[in-house]
Amino acid sequence: MVRLGILGTGRIVDRVLADMANAREILPAAIASRNADRARAAAERFGIPLSYGSYEEMAESADVDLVYIATPHPCHIDNAMMMMRHGKHVICEKPMAVNDAETAAMIACAKENGVFLMEAMWTRFMPANIRAKELADSGAIGTLRHLCGNFSYPGTYDVNDRVYALDMAGGALLDLGIYPLMEIMMFLGPEPEKMTAYTHKAPNGADMRTSAQLLYPSGATAQFFCGMDAAAEQTMNVYGSKGWLEIRDFWHPTRFILHRSGENDQVFEFAPENEGHHYEFDHAARCITQGLTESPAVPLSETLAASRICTAMRREMDLVYPMDDPV
Repeated sequence: MVRLGILGTGRIVDRVLADMANAREILPAAIASRNADRARAAAERFGIPLSYGSYEEMAESADVDLVYIATPHPCHIDNAMMMMRHGKHVICEKPMAVNDAETAAMIACAKENGVFLMEAMWTRFMPANIRAKELADSGAIGTLRHLCGNFSYPGTYDVNDRVYALDMAGGALLDLGIYPLMEIMMFLGPEPEKMTAYTHKAPNGADMRTSAQLLYPSGATAQFFCGMDAAAEQTMNVYGSKGWLEIRDFWHPTRFILHRSGENDQVFEFAPENEGHHYEFDHAARCITQGLTESPAVPLSETLAASRICTAMRREMDLVYPMDDPV
């Protein structure tokens, strides 16, 4: 069993730990916060043996093999690099970093220290997404022509909410858009030939709604929409020359539909998940026990490519965060 340490006690941590009972190769061993009382309370709530009142204590702990970075976006680079420099393997919550320079620095740090590093793109490991990719690769819908995905919810602007805070790298693109972007990259590859993005900004300058277009060398195209003030069907459609896949709730799907001209629709159903995070953690554990320093399912080159795309899109949208140096 790979011993897992959790860095942070935010909302995502509750969701991840609630799912760890389903993991087979991960043992939650410790949780750290900059507040010892918060760490202790979280450890008691989830039955975790150890709690630390500082991140440095976890970095120096001999009881942790793999650290899950669950702190806010701008903290990822410092937190992850601290852990890696102490020989810890790392799963870092998405987006791995605020911009491509930070992502590249984190990857270099992992290589320098010979440790495993992976962005926590948990949707890649959902059984429905894996099966949909297998069908597309098998030619079930012919040659891929276009992908279209939406990930948006009907929220209200709140200047005090983290998702809008520029000093926390808030906005729709990094919080939501990374999901459809990585799904598109799963099918079409990491390097589009051209891309463009359009945004509607919140009063403080954060991207409230973003729409992006991508063109791939094969001639395939893709588009995605992400937003924090618009209701949308959270579906990814994968269009081919012979048919198309409709992946509903693509970020955590339990079903998808194969449509082919002149044939009855074929529905693929999968067991509902509590959350589904355990798949990525078990995958990371297997990689570590096999001596791998990156995931074949979410390779670091693809994480860096996604970071470059998001950074370029923000540059086009004139969206700059305080920690960009420069964008």
